[in-house]
Amino acid sequence: MSYSLNRNAGNIRIISNTSETYWKYNLFTGKWTEECKITLKIMEIEIIRLYLQGLKIEEIAEQLFVSPSTIKFHRSKLFERIGVKNIIEAISYVITNNLI
Repeated sequence: MSYSLNRNAGNIRIISNTSETYWKYNLFTGKWTEECKITLKIMEIEIIRLYLQGLKIEEIAEQLFVSPSTIKFHRSKLFERIGVKNIIEAISYVITNNLI
């Protein structure tokens, strides 16, 4: 069991580390639905790992041999896919959901 980092109450999920799916409870319908886990892309994993080491966008870009705008692009796509607004929320989501 872990605490939810979501802003709204009622985020109940059953997650197994050995399955590609998880079960999510809907408070309004009172039913469970099976959903697919998100899989991070290689670049997204690398960006998160480097953020966890305390690097800034420019330093991450240098480490990965890409431009800072490329890092910003991948970061914003990650935010959209996992439904967060900033890198702190993204890191919390990734760690809580065992995505790295």
